[in-house]
Amino acid sequence: MAGALMSALLGVVPGKPQRCPLVVLGPSGSGRSALLFRAALLGSGAAPAPATRIQFLYPPSFQELFQVVANLQQTSCPTLVVLDGLEKYLSSCPGPSVAAQLVALLLDTVNHFSQKLSRVSLGCQLLVSMRFPGEAGEDTEYLSVVERYFEARLWLYPEAEESPGSASYGVPKVTRARLSQPGSQDQEWLLRFEPEGKMKISPLSCRSENNRGAASENDRPAGAEAQALPPGS
Repeated sequence: MAGALMSALLGVVPGKPQRCPLVVLGPSGSGRSALLFRAALLGSGAAPAPATRIQFLYPPSFQELFQVVANLQQTSCPTLVVLDGLEKYLSSCPGPSVAAQLVALLLDTVNHFSQKLSRVSLGCQLLVSMRFPGEAGEDTEYLSVVERYFEARLWLYPEAEESPGSASYGVPKVTRARLSQPGSQDQEWLLRFEPEGKMKISPLSCRSENNRGAASENDRPAGAEAQALPPGS
């Protein structure tokens, strides 16, 4: 079942001939970056060596991120494009319509790569992470714009720690992950982030729709290469 979560991150959906772009949504400390990095390592390792490599890019602003994405089609075809911390760029975005242009450009670029890779693989996957709206003051309009372009979504909900500051004393951090994607039932996992850096994934029984809504409200805070785009510092 842990493999099912990794397959979803890499866009592999049973019965679909192409990859399904996915957005990972969660608050700070929920493990978004760790999940994306693990997916990048897994996606990179699946490609034949020596072509396999991960290229990390650090555009410092929304304008430069837009330019990087616009120039991606001039690079060799990656099987995975990862954008971590989209909200950091949206904080300097001129408005929701420009944010929509960025996401549309990302999808167009990934589709371009997928067409070129169609004979040798399922294509190129787009994996984006974003904080819950309101946590850093970002407008909920941006989340609506982003969600509109991603049918597959992975929501992360950190579980309450046993005692304040327990993570600093070697206690694993625990996050509940819920995957929603078209054509299949929702799935849930429990992610345990060990102090030494290991991550353990265990399947959970999916909650009912009524319980899920209540939980969501309570949990929300007020031959190829992989291209990874972490947020600028």
